[in-house]
Amino acid sequence: MSATITLAPILVETGSTDSEGRLAYRDGRLVGVLIQLDPDLHGELGVGLHWFLEAGFGRAADEPRPPTFPTLDAARRWLDVRTAPVAPHRAAKTREFTPHCAAAGHSPSAGWCGTGLAPRR
Repeated sequence: MSATITLAPILVETGSTDSEGRLAYRDGRLVGVLIQLDPDLHGELGVGLHWFLEAGFGRAADEPRPPTFPTLDAARRWLDVRTAPVAPHRAAKTREFTPHCAAAGHSPSAGWCGTGLAPRR
């Protein structure tokens, strides 16, 4: 695992009891907002106390339905892979995308949109 993903604790207003969060940075740039799922709300689904990518930025927004993560280390590894630098021959393909949010309506707390990259329709 790369040491480039760092996490900073925050509280996030999600409109639910899912409020403990982490800002995820890669080399000082914000790549995601992680939220810890409340066990009372999400325990029946087996994801209580897991972490969810509430919002992804840049290449972290490419995943239309990001998984939940049982630990912060698992989330950090996933973000590290998704946000790793792109080889020059692949960089041209990323210009084919338009902005949108990783959560895109798939957030347990009805996340928000408007950032990141998504395929054009």
